[in-house]
Amino acid sequence: MSNTSVRLFDKFMPDQPRNNEHYAGAPGDYHAALFDTLVRASGIAAPAEEFSLEASSRFSQEEMGSNPISLRLLELLVRLVRAERVLEIGTFIGVSGMYMARALPESGRLVTIEKFPEFAEIARRNFKANGFDDRIDLLVGDAHDRIRDLARLTPFDVIFIDGNKERYADYFVALEPILRPGGLFIIDDILFHGDALNKVPQTEKGRGVRDLLDRVERSKDYLRLALPIANGMLLLLRR
Repeated sequence: MSNTSVRLFDKFMPDQPRNNEHYAGAPGDYHAALFDTLVRASGIAAPAEEFSLEASSRFSQEEMGSNPISLRLLELLVRLVRAERVLEIGTFIGVSGMYMARALPESGRLVTIEKFPEFAEIARRNFKANGFDDRIDLLVGDAHDRIRDLARLTPFDVIFIDGNKERYADYFVALEPILRPGGLFIIDDILFHGDALNKVPQTEKGRGVRDLLDRVERSKDYLRLALPIANGMLLLLRR
């Protein structure tokens, strides 16, 4: 009989002792080495190498946007679902939208909503510079208000939520009717810098994320997977 003391949570992250006991580099270099290995194995380039990008003068892509591994995952998921219609909540400068849009067939469309006109204008220029303005529709305004404008449209195959964390549960409820059966919700930042792990979240954004997680936990309509990638990502495949 095995006398091991390994617990289920001891081996689910690559930087845990049970999974990196053979790493011989300096501890402070581990995450850089891990990232480099993953992007090389995946054939991933930085967004600025993939696209011609105009950046925001206030926030960098590295600070505000999804990381390259998450971006590749978004692109892969859109392809796997064979999506033709994608909705994105939270455009920023348009990088994640372009990764998903290039996974669409020629007839596919991506609708993306950005609250702040400053970022929307940069995104619009990035879409045009990279040849995506014919397959991406950018809407400016509060996402919860603009969602109502989408209710009459054909259901979406993939919905990516990366907007105001305080309203995640509201987004989810409003968007459920326009996700097709077999469609996929992708929800970013579901750990919100660790606040979602607290029994009582300490921030309004953390409480918003926690409200969403509690809501989907009660739902039997989805096959669910929460991933510990970056700030957390939740996949909900509609049954």
